[in-house]
Amino acid sequence: MEEERKPAGISISELANCIQGEILNSPEKSGEIVENLMVGAMCVDPAPLYFNLKPAKAVITRGDRADIQLGALETSTKCLILTGGTKPLPDVMQRAEEEGVPILLVEKDTPATLSELERGLG
Repeated sequence: MEEERKPAGISISELANCIQGEILNSPEKSGEIVENLMVGAMCVDPAPLYFNLKPAKAVITRGDRADIQLGALETSTKCLILTGGTKPLPDVMQRAEEEGVPILLVEKDTPATLSELERGLG
């Protein structure tokens, strides 16, 4: 399942507030503007190709999908939104810190997070 959403532009901190997400790293980047939202739920091979379709994006995926998270970090990702309350693996956290990409952790599942974003972003 692959979906795309596009807000006009929202800061990472506004995204975090909208979904009650905890910013796990790189808080200094929370003012960065996200122009696209993409949901990742595919196997690792096409992830970089898929995520290269949109610049300046937030990628929403389950916290247990390190393959998708690492694939997203190979592209122009502004932040990762990890759903299900599962913290990222150390490899993902290290790569995100190296790239300066904040990770937002939310307790809700991916569909509930998307619904909350749609309500919050209008």
